Amino acid sequence: SSPVSKEPEALPSTVTTKANVQMPRIIYGTAWKKERTTDLVMQAVMEGFRGIDTACQPKHYSEPSVGKALAALEKKGIERKAIFLQTKYTPYRGQDPNNCPYDPKTALASQVAVSFATSQKNLQTDYVDSLVLHSPMTTYEETLTVWRAMEDIHAEGHAHQLGISNAYDLELLKRLNT
Repeated sequence: SSPVSKEPEALPSTVTTKANVQMPRIIYGTAWKKERTTDLVMQAVMEGFRGIDTACQPKHYSEPSVGKALAALEKKGIERKAIFLQTKYTPYRGQDPNNCPYDPKTALASQVAVSFATSQKNLQTDYVDSLVLHSPMTTYEETLTVWRAMEDIHAEGHAHQLGISNAYDLELLKRLNT
């Protein structure tokens, strides 16, 4: 008798995070889409994506275009709450110095607050499902200051979960997690 090949079992379309947030396994990224962002986000959602990643970083992302797409999708009957929306606070070194969404001379906590308020306006929403630190700051102390400012946003109910990306220092991650 010949062996029977069995189809692998399909993975669920979402995972439940440690913060108890339902997050799609695959999220549509919006970097480098420029003037095509609105149309591409609309297309992605109409094709079945339910997660959108963006950042308050005009150098590489068009958050206002994501907001336009979300508003247009709402008119088509796809509510904001049906979309997992993730944005990021990007440190100054990742920003275009001629188009930074916050004043880099202000305190880090203020930079995070202004960046997030800009994201809320751009995305036309009072909350995001995930707020991510785009990359660690130069020092642990600065990273912790930014993280605490993000925790304030989370505590106010404006970000359902927090994260950090582009972090390659395991010791830093361990320190942040204690």
